[in-house]
Amino acid sequence: MSELVRFLREKMWLFGDTRWYARADSVRGELVEVERLGYAQLDARARAVGAWLAERTPPGARVLLMYPAGLEFFAVFLGCLYSGRVAIPAPLPATDRRALERAEGIIRDADVGLVLSDTSHQPRLGSWLAGLGRTSRTECIATDGTDRNGGTDRNGGTGGTVLPDPGAWSPLALELSATAYIQYTSGSTSEPRGVVITHRNLLHNLLAIREKLLPEDVLDELRLDPSQCGAGWLPHYHDMGLVGMLLSPLTSCGNLVFCSPVSFIAHPLLWLQMISRYRAFYTLAPNFGYDWLLRSLKDGQLTDLDPDLNPDLNLDCLRFALSGAEPVRADVLNAVARRLAPIGFRPDIWAPSYGLAEATLMVTGTSCGSGPTVTRFDRDALETGRAAPTPDGVALVGCGRPTGAEVRIVDPTTSSPLPDGQVGEVWVRGDSIADGYLNDPHATADHFCAVTADGDGPYLRTGDLGFLQDGELYVTGRAKDLIIVNGRNIHPQDIERISETTDPATGPCAAFALPDASGQEQIVLVQELRPLHLSGRTPAALADLIRKRLAQELRLAVQVVIVGPMSVPRTTSGKIQRSRTRDELRSTGLDPLHSDLLAPADPTPRPSP
Repeated sequence: MSELVRFLREKMWLFGDTRWYARADSVRGELVEVERLGYAQLDARARAVGAWLAERTPPGARVLLMYPAGLEFFAVFLGCLYSGRVAIPAPLPATDRRALERAEGIIRDADVGLVLSDTSHQPRLGSWLAGLGRTSRTECIATDGTDRNGGTDRNGGTGGTVLPDPGAWSPLALELSATAYIQYTSGSTSEPRGVVITHRNLLHNLLAIREKLLPEDVLDELRLDPSQCGAGWLPHYHDMGLVGMLLSPLTSCGNLVFCSPVSFIAHPLLWLQMISRYRAFYTLAPNFGYDWLLRSLKDGQLTDLDPDLNPDLNLDCLRFALSGAEPVRADVLNAVARRLAPIGFRPDIWAPSYGLAEATLMVTGTSCGSGPTVTRFDRDALETGRAAPTPDGVALVGCGRPTGAEVRIVDPTTSSPLPDGQVGEVWVRGDSIADGYLNDPHATADHFCAVTADGDGPYLRTGDLGFLQDGELYVTGRAKDLIIVNGRNIHPQDIERISETTDPATGPCAAFALPDASGQEQIVLVQELRPLHLSGRTPAALADLIRKRLAQELRLAVQVVIVGPMSVPRTTSGKIQRSRTRDELRSTGLDPLHSDLLAPADPTPRPSP
């Protein structure tokens, strides 16, 4: 077996069912544990899946995993690792055109011949696959079914299969260079690409996360105390959910309780209930999750809570709250810490991080007990590419120090390395860096084979802009999203942050540059509104409020387009897609409630309703 599989199985053998994974849900506002598997049970299930895959697929076969959140996905993913088959985690395709096109694109790009799912979703997936019109048939099989003949059900799909005894599994000799799985990117700035993650990449990143984020005394606690637990809700088909949430507990010998992202969105309090009920010592989420928690909890629900009077909601067990996967905002960290302080949340447990799928997961992180580094920098200096600390500047959150990787800041135009305090593109190298993109040699060469002007390389070009200061990485934005106006480098996140916090009626938004009728670049902001908070005002009045605040704080003239809730395109992980928003605005794919833009053939502004 590969060194990665041996490492994971050693943990399962050592701790058996004294350590576990559990999925929870919210039933009438109360936390209910839906399923649980101990390490030994999980290993047995994975071995059974691995033996079954070895019987019916060749080594290296690509297998698409389309499961709802739960332990069946995790067992099947491990079964793919055990058998040397290449798992491709993917979300269950919804009925909207975008999601179906994305799923079909993955099947074609990876030449998938086998889709695995559960019995509740297999019939629909089987019918959908049959309608794709592919020359080679893609089969869909449910791994959790009770059809002991593996036959065809009345919906035309293959029914549930009978897995062999776990003892039928035999290890497959694999080098660390073998492909472990393919992680499709969420496509926030481009079409999704399949990142090829090897056994070496995954093992190195898991060990780097453990050694960087968990000091030895914390690791000792995890090894000795069978009650130590993590809590989360991240999607299993994204890098942070798969590596950070599901796989990391195995490397640190801990337990995990999790819920589905859908359950969290519908019942945000469930996240806090899981932490409190299971006395979780760590949790993790992107900035969006913490912000959603703030926006969704009703006023008074978390006000003046006393752990002695409300023992069912107590967060004093938390020692580590990781924030990553997207820009970490100081205002959100501060607001969450203030709001949750009455129930035991402490601001020193924040642990900002930075990573991306092309590096398996984590590149930089903050170790448990260190607390976040928040520094204020002169905004004007940042716009010219220089980080100058100042007491009254804009607050930026440090994303920690490198975790088993070398990080360099490089001028994206000249490829010249930059000194600390200079803003440039983040370049990374190390054993966690993926092999490249599946079936895309040109993109692989562009992104994974970068060489500095002085001949040092290869590096991964992340496409992110940032700088190093006192050993910490600060990420300022995406290179492709940078807006250059009158010689100023404007990060769209700055515009979006101000707009989103302007009024209770302002929701998520996307800022970008767009040429006007004369060809001059103008800044456009597509802003979703929250109708329940308009309080009788018109969308035009809201746009006027946003324009005035942006002019006051950033000295920018911005054209505001107001749209309804959920109108701004997002990736499957919830990230705003600025380029797609721009394209849909150009093609009239959006339906504005108000627009400051001039119609191409008519110089008069569009009327507001």
